[in-house]
Amino acid sequence: MNAIAALDLEPIKVKLMHKESGEGWTLERANAVELEYRRFLILMQKFPREDTSPTVDVDTFWHYHILDTMKYAADCQAVFGYFLHHFPYIGMRGADDAATLARMGNRMKQLYEQEFGVAYGSVTAGIAAAYCAKTTPAYCAREAQAAAYCARESAQPAYCAREAAQAAYCAGETAQAAYCAMPPGQPVAASLYTERPRLG
Repeated sequence: MNAIAALDLEPIKVKLMHKESGEGWTLERANAVELEYRRFLILMQKFPREDTSPTVDVDTFWHYHILDTMKYAADCQAVFGYFLHHFPYIGMRGADDAATLARMGNRMKQLYEQEFGVAYGSVTAGIAAAYCAKTTPAYCAREAQAAAYCARESAQPAYCAREAAQAAYCAGETAQAAYCAMPPGQPVAASLYTERPRLG
């Protein structure tokens, strides 16, 4: 376990926090997911034959670690003594595959709670997520778990959610704005739904 604790994951977090080439994560989010990623590595080390799947945030952290190919290879050697491979297609190949992914996620949850004695996902549960746009502004959520999901193209501002657990989802095409979810009892801007017909 000392090898995992000794890993220098600061460069990975810097990349994840970068707005143009990363995910635009806050330091708070990057630190929280770093802890979960280290726990993920501990489980991979302790249970190498288990079929498991990490959370989306941990998987994203893993992807960015892998992108630094030389570092990732050296870190794997230090921790596992071999290269820990990643198969990115689980859950994408039909209903049976989606069921397999769900089973693997549940198994990860069981092992995590057994090993660490805390609820799975609790480390990152209270973090308000504002996912930044690549070229346009994404305004932050106001309360914990209120997420503002960014626009990906020019002229697509994503305005923040106002209350916990209310999400403002981005427009999918140029010049389509996603307006914020409002407090309970107030109407949501119509364009939140009508201006992004290709999004679910």
